[in-house]
Amino acid sequence: MVTELECNVDGCRYHDAGSIFYVTVVDGSRVGFLLGPYTVHQDAIDNVDRGRELANEADPRAAFYSFGTSSIKRERQTVFGS
Repeated sequence: MVTELECNVDGCRYHDAGSIFYVTVVDGSRVGFLLGPYTVHQDAIDNVDRGRELANEADPRAAFYSFGTSSIKRERQTVFGS
């Protein structure tokens, strides 16, 4: 397994080569995949605010959810597409 190092002004992250990235939402123990897949982590990061806005339009309780990114090795269906 090859691990890739990604660095930016916020620090460094390691990802397995071939990882796929998503914008995700967390509500307690529930996790949802909102947007993606993206082949570049920064593309997922750049879409977190868009995912938050779409979630807020769909569910007023989304204002209390957490939003971020996740990476996995396989594609998943998302709520809002890419």
